[in-house]
Amino acid sequence: MNDKRLRIYLDDHLAVMVAEVALIRRCRRNNRATPLGAFLQQLENEVRAQQAVAQDVIHRMGGKDTVESRLKQGAAWFAEKLGRFKLNDSFLTYSDLSRVVELETLAAAAQERIGLWDNLDAVVSRESRFDGLTFSYFRDQSQRHLDELQTRRQFAAVEAFVGGGQQISGI
Repeated sequence: MNDKRLRIYLDDHLAVMVAEVALIRRCRRNNRATPLGAFLQQLENEVRAQQAVAQDVIHRMGGKDTVESRLKQGAAWFAEKLGRFKLNDSFLTYSDLSRVVELETLAAAAQERIGLWDNLDAVVSRESRFDGLTFSYFRDQSQRHLDELQTRRQFAAVEAFVGGGQQISGI
């Protein structure tokens, strides 16, 4: 197994998860008194658990936190913060359009995690140093996240583009 390539791959995914958790927290803060807020709290907890599993794989490979991995995670965190400044219909406040874009981005991150767990299941399960690790649970969990995010994104889009400010149930 090419540990160097796998480490780079895992570092990249961990960086995406850092940005994903930051986005989940922001979206949750802006939707805290809604069913979406409760879902986002659960999502954050589960993504953090998935981060811990990916870090465990790195540690089993003998890897440690490196400057490169910290830089990638810091850059991902910064990119998420920078993404807040995109122009939309409400520059200084949260809007229905903000919610749509956030849910689309979170769905894309969930899709990335599905690929991560599929690939780890295909590669890592072949080596004894990873005995006891299975990734199908996390792949299925990420698929549920994606399905839920897609449904909520569709409701948010209807609210943003058709609802005319009326609250549509479902998000």
